[in-house]
Amino acid sequence: MAKRAFKTVLIILSFLLLVYMFLPGPDSITDFPALPDSIKSSLEGDTIQVPNVSAYFSNNYRDFVIPYYYDSYKEGTIVPFGPLRLNYPPEEAQVIIRDQTKSTFLEEIVHPFRESFYINGYEPKEPQNIIEVGGKIWKQKVIVKFVPSNTLLRVFISLITMVLIWVVAERFVIAVRELVNPKYS
Repeated sequence: MAKRAFKTVLIILSFLLLVYMFLPGPDSITDFPALPDSIKSSLEGDTIQVPNVSAYFSNNYRDFVIPYYYDSYKEGTIVPFGPLRLNYPPEEAQVIIRDQTKSTFLEEIVHPFRESFYINGYEPKEPQNIIEVGGKIWKQKVIVKFVPSNTLLRVFISLITMVLIWVVAERFVIAVRELVNPKYS
């Protein structure tokens, strides 16, 4: 009886994982709104070097920027639970965003096994690094990067995950049975 219930739970969870993988999500950076009270960067490195990247000069700080994009990402999907926020060291921006990116903070907003949305902010501390664009001094430069995922690849990875979970779960049950009742070994 317990074995049947266990298999039923695994089948239901596998089905839910597959449904989750097929749920639509954002397709590109254009699915995300521009940062309010900011101007979009037209610098060459911010417009053509990396696809799905937008940069903004802003007077909004991290405590506004991250929740703003978190809510935008959450509203842009029909996934029934909120995305995860992952915090990275600022040094990772040169690998994740692009080479020579200055950074004060770097966060990723992601639904596991799906697309990611990175937010990099640079708030200059020294006077020589001040951000002046359009005759105005800005408190920070925000770079957002959307990394889409392929639906077929997501499904393939989830199928592999389900098979591995099934195998590991069966081995776990056998190991527990042998511990509880050694005569089965």
